[in-house]
Amino acid sequence: MFSTWIAVTRGVGQQGVNGWLLSALLATVVFTVAIALWVERRQTGISKEWEASERRFRGAVEAARCGVWDWNLDTQEVTVSEYMASLMGLDRSGVVPAADVMACIHPKHHEAVNHALQQAETFGTFEVSFAVADGTGGIRWVDARGQARGEREDRHFSSILGIALDTTEARRAKGQAQAAESRLRDGIESVSDAFVLFDRHGKMILSNQAFEDAFGFEPGVVRKGAFKQDLNRIAALAIKTDQAAAGGRAGAREVELRDGRWLQLVERFTSDGGSVVSAADITAIKQKDAERKKVNDQLHETISALEDREDALRLLARKYEVAMTRAEAANQAKSEFLANMSHELRTPLNAINGFSEIMAGEMFGPLGDQKYKGYANDILRSGQHLLSLINDILDMAKIEAGKLTLHYEPVSLKELVDDATRLMRGKVEDAGLNLVVDASQLPTIEADHRGLKQVLLNLISNAIKFTPEGGDIVVALSQTDDDRVRVAVTDTGIGIAPEDIERLARPFEQVEGQHSKTTQGTGLGLALTKSLIELHGGALAIESEPGRGTTVSFQLPIHRPGHSDQNESQARAA
Repeated sequence: MFSTWIAVTRGVGQQGVNGWLLSALLATVVFTVAIALWVERRQTGISKEWEASERRFRGAVEAARCGVWDWNLDTQEVTVSEYMASLMGLDRSGVVPAADVMACIHPKHHEAVNHALQQAETFGTFEVSFAVADGTGGIRWVDARGQARGEREDRHFSSILGIALDTTEARRAKGQAQAAESRLRDGIESVSDAFVLFDRHGKMILSNQAFEDAFGFEPGVVRKGAFKQDLNRIAALAIKTDQAAAGGRAGAREVELRDGRWLQLVERFTSDGGSVVSAADITAIKQKDAERKKVNDQLHETISALEDREDALRLLARKYEVAMTRAEAANQAKSEFLANMSHELRTPLNAINGFSEIMAGEMFGPLGDQKYKGYANDILRSGQHLLSLINDILDMAKIEAGKLTLHYEPVSLKELVDDATRLMRGKVEDAGLNLVVDASQLPTIEADHRGLKQVLLNLISNAIKFTPEGGDIVVALSQTDDDRVRVAVTDTGIGIAPEDIERLARPFEQVEGQHSKTTQGTGLGLALTKSLIELHGGALAIESEPGRGTTVSFQLPIHRPGHSDQNESQARAA
């Protein structure tokens, strides 16, 4: 029976929409008969051969993605197939309470389903559409059709046997098509030119109001399905002059209407044999023919001037490009020069600092006048500050020149933080601040010990500079879920305005303010910190609120970038 039905529906399905409807009707008949046998089989039980036939039928129904159901109006129980249970979101197939089925249906559709049940009890046919949850937070649309069976008192039926189909995609496609058509109509109506579209049989498909207004059509004449030759005949009554468009544009004509307006008509043919006609009002152009020559002359002069200016701009652009190339080369040369000057600048300054430190400490005996010792201390502090500035500039220059090489080694962040905070403890106490370290147990990471220490010293130093007396500084360490470590330095200082945060990570940038005038530095600290972090394969983040404080944090990979796989292999081998 199924092979015959499939052959019939295949043949009919090739005949288009009507064939599809006939196929659906045949399917419904076959489903109804087979479902009746299926239900009867469940009630009475028959041979194994019948069971095999039922399995084949169930497989065919499931393959067709069609849910089967039988609603017992007396017991208020519903027998559902496996696909029907899946379609509704039920946890099992077979016999289920009607209340469970109704619970799956969207509450706003309960009234429609109950009304359809009442109609089926009275008139014998059931037809309704409703929504159920699809399990992903959305809804699934279901179309259910059925036929009442049996008889009860008062000429009512005892059960309804039917099928259900998932129509979600069909509804979505229909909605998209309607939206597309609506957008097309809105777009055509928004065009100032007259527009009309004909199919290959010369029947009108679409037009806008501007088309009706252009030729003064009477209401109701321009309608879907109107023939092109009829509209042309009526439009011709309004035309006084018809001539080829100036310039010999293919498919274009210029017509003068009896009311004095001029239109330019353009006809284009579609790929399926239809045609599109548009009409633009060119009355103003025609009325200014006398002035056209003057306008054209002015236009030619303007074009010539623009071309001259374009040539000048092109020459200027070439000069700018050359200047940019030279500037970039000079900047690169500057960076390389500073990077190469590291030894020449640091060596004499180290000597100055060393000798002034010896003098300040009176290592070879007293200096005599106590002022000499003070002067020596001043020289030492100034030299140390100058060395710090030079180190920042030279390190930044090395980074820009690509000459800074990181020396990776196992580093304990806890020990590194303890070392950095110990070095900064004196400055913290002098500033009257509280320094707290919140360090959990972290794995050893692969990093450049000196570079990472410089990062911590820079961040803590900045926090000290911009935190008023009595404030707090917290250095916190943690491990993220993506196998990285995070270090955050938080202060209760003056904070940073949102528009200034991005500037602080640029070289030599400092935010102007009352507090900035009392601090010293090149403005390279945060830029250098950011560059060192990024060289490690990490990222720097700044969170701040004026008057509340600032948190500067960075994340680093535990393993050296590009060497994690090798480390894992070595760990497994060990």
